[in-house]
Amino acid sequence: MRGLAFLVCGVGFAGAVAACGAKEKPKDATDTPAYTDETPKWEGASASDPNAPSKSSPGPTVNEAPTKRGDQYDKEATEVVLKRAARQVKENCGQAKDEDGKAVGPWGKTTIQVALGRNGHSKGTTVPPPFQGKPTGNCVEKAFTNLTFPPWNGADAQVDWEVELIEPGKEPPKK
Repeated sequence: MRGLAFLVCGVGFAGAVAACGAKEKPKDATDTPAYTDETPKWEGASASDPNAPSKSSPGPTVNEAPTKRGDQYDKEATEVVLKRAARQVKENCGQAKDEDGKAVGPWGKTTIQVALGRNGHSKGTTVPPPFQGKPTGNCVEKAFTNLTFPPWNGADAQVDWEVELIEPGKEPPKK
C-alpha cells in the first residue's frame, strides 16, 4: 500500500496535493493574478462627462493631417534625406582631390538628378558636366548613393536637386 501512495503522490501536482495531505497555501494580498478585468483607477481620473461631445461626432478636426497617397513618394520625408546629402556635399565635396592629391574642382552650384526607387532606396545619380567624372562630381555621386526614404507603391521617380561645391579655403556666401 505504501508503494501505491507514493505512486499517487508522484502522478501529478493536483493529485499530489490531494493524496499526500499537503495543505493549500493560504492566499495573501500579494498573490493577486497578473491579469484582471478591472480598469485601474488612476489618481486624478474622473468619470467621463455625459454632456461632453462624443469622439465619433461628425465635423472637421482642426489638426488632422491630410491623407498621403501611396502611389507617390513622400515629398517631405524624401526632401529631408536629400537636404542632408546636399549638406554633406557642400561641407565635403569641394575638397575632393585628384590622383595627385590636389583639389582641382570644378566648384559652384549645379543641379543633379537623383533616381528614387519605389523600394525606398536611391537608384543612381546623374551629375552634369563639367562636374561629371571629376573628383568633385564623384564625391556628389557617392553622397547620394544608398539614401533611404519611405517606400511607396507607384513607379520610380526622378528628382532634380541643387548642390553646391565650395572651393577649399573659400567661405560660402552668407544668405
